[in-house]
Amino acid sequence: MAAKPTSKALEKRIKTLEKLNADLTRRLGKPSVENSRYRAFFEAVNDAIFIYEDYRLMECNQTALKVFGCAHKDEIIGFYPWDFSPTYQPDGCLSKDKSKEMMDAVAGGQPQKFYWRHAKKDGTEFDTEISLSCLETAGVKSFHAIVREITELNRAKEALRKRDEAYRSLFDMVSDALALIEIETGQMLDVNKAFIDLYGYSKKEVLGMKNTDFSAEPEKTEQATRLRGLYIPVRWHKKKDGTVFPTEISARVFQYHDRDVHMAAIRDITERHRFEAQRQRSQKMESLGLLAGGVAHDLNNVLSGIVSYPELLLLDLPEDSPLRKPIGTIQESGLRATAIVEDLLTIARGVATAKDPLNLNNLINDYLISPEFHKLHEFHPTVAIKTNLDSNVLNIMASHAHIRKVIMNLISNASEAIEGKGEITIATANRYMDKPLKGYEDIKSDEYVVLSVSDDGSGISSDSLERIFEPFYTKKVMGRSGTGLGLAVVWNVVQDHQGYIDVKSSPNGTTFELYFPITRDEIAGHSLSIPFDDFKGHGETILVVDDVANQREVACKVLNKLGYRPIAVASGEEAIEFMTHHSVDLLLLDMIMDPGINGRVTYERILGIHPRQKAILVSGFVETDEVKNAQKLGAGRYVKKPYSLEKIGMAIRDELEK
Repeated sequence: MAAKPTSKALEKRIKTLEKLNADLTRRLGKPSVENSRYRAFFEAVNDAIFIYEDYRLMECNQTALKVFGCAHKDEIIGFYPWDFSPTYQPDGCLSKDKSKEMMDAVAGGQPQKFYWRHAKKDGTEFDTEISLSCLETAGVKSFHAIVREITELNRAKEALRKRDEAYRSLFDMVSDALALIEIETGQMLDVNKAFIDLYGYSKKEVLGMKNTDFSAEPEKTEQATRLRGLYIPVRWHKKKDGTVFPTEISARVFQYHDRDVHMAAIRDITERHRFEAQRQRSQKMESLGLLAGGVAHDLNNVLSGIVSYPELLLLDLPEDSPLRKPIGTIQESGLRATAIVEDLLTIARGVATAKDPLNLNNLINDYLISPEFHKLHEFHPTVAIKTNLDSNVLNIMASHAHIRKVIMNLISNASEAIEGKGEITIATANRYMDKPLKGYEDIKSDEYVVLSVSDDGSGISSDSLERIFEPFYTKKVMGRSGTGLGLAVVWNVVQDHQGYIDVKSSPNGTTFELYFPITRDEIAGHSLSIPFDDFKGHGETILVVDDVANQREVACKVLNKLGYRPIAVASGEEAIEFMTHHSVDLLLLDMIMDPGINGRVTYERILGIHPRQKAILVSGFVETDEVKNAQKLGAGRYVKKPYSLEKIGMAIRDELEK
């Protein structure tokens, strides 16, 4: 609202009003019945009505006075429309200059509708919707403005917008995929972010599709749609890339924009499905193991006579006796049966085996020069054996006989998988798993020695892959490929050694990877290449910085054994906080610590506290640029996890002696 006018301004305004009134009387003429009707209508309208000439207000109705908080018309008449407006106009409203342009445009064209922020006499601001038209009378153009206060409407719209935003945020925050589906047509009406992430389509693509387009069982989906209120969950869905996966669906029917729709919550249960399959497989193996154990026990009782008596009979028979050959055959058959019983006992759970520190490379090399391998090679002369053994492979705690049997069975199985000419590759490697691996089995984070046996045969079908470790399950030629116990023995030996198996197969071949937890115990009678005293510590303090709890525990045990005093923290941030108040002789610093700061950033910030701080870098990954950047700052050697006593001991000793 404009400021209160002075006395002179009031006199000038009164004259202006008198002139305007005279002009209005001249144009309208004497009051008539028709004019009276229009006047009554003019005053009865619930919206404010204004009549302008030359942008100046000539007339208004009583509603206008109420809307603007005025008692008399002389508080409004003679003013310009922008005199009743605050300087600031929000988005979507016209400014003073734009309002003039609008009135000029209306004078030569059609009525217009626009929005304006007004102010009452007491300064209270409110929103309006204005319908503006132009009327020419006696050659004079006047503007008629119908002004409707929409402050409450705008507040309601804003509240609705905020509510919609809140629901949209909640809709998109839900981890399950949500979809609005029209029941009659199956048309996708809306989906949340989780749906887009799960299925791999853009939202625009999804809204042009039907619910059956996402189903690997479209007939079930169509049936569910026809049943309207009753929804049959679709078990299998497919992604944009063709991946088929299991789902769990819950749905309800409600009205959405006057249409019957399903609100469907879709949950990807691939992990649950896989875990359930693993659980069932494990239960099946345990049941078969119990069966195998019972069979082995009974067979042992039967075989004791078959194996023992032929030996006694042969001692009493003369060398030229014709019975020696058939009795020898009986004895040989009994020994082969005994070997099968041993496999059955291996499969039977609860059979404890003594374990000692072993080196996988030694076991592989021993087997490759054994009579058993030469016999296998004679049977498969076109299959070549290639080795790729890591010379720095760490030891595992294992049963020599059982691991040798595992190696023999894997190589035999790979040979059988190759028709004609082919190649088998046997490899070993140290591997640090900083995150669980979801393969054939879920492999936990830890330090492992991995035994890998690969062949370039025709691969294993997906159906067979689920059953290959079951006792007696085989698709090979009966009588040529053994008993079908080979991979069952592998499975049970690995389980007994707290290890894991991962299998990858394609038409180009199959790879078995066996994960065995490492040990830093040395093999009996084996001496270190460097004397232990050469890298032993003298009570120096070492801060272990690692985000994985078992890695901190392993590192502290190793450092204690080496004669150091370890302290452990779980992140780079904790390390910086500790070093703010303490000092140590050396940092044993993990390079990757998600989601916190990495080793390089941690070391850089600690240097700001202790400029000459010594450090050794460790990681389960290959050497990265961040490792090199940390070394440029002054860090010492980079040691790859898992590390041996000798390797980490020498790295620490060299750094401390600098």
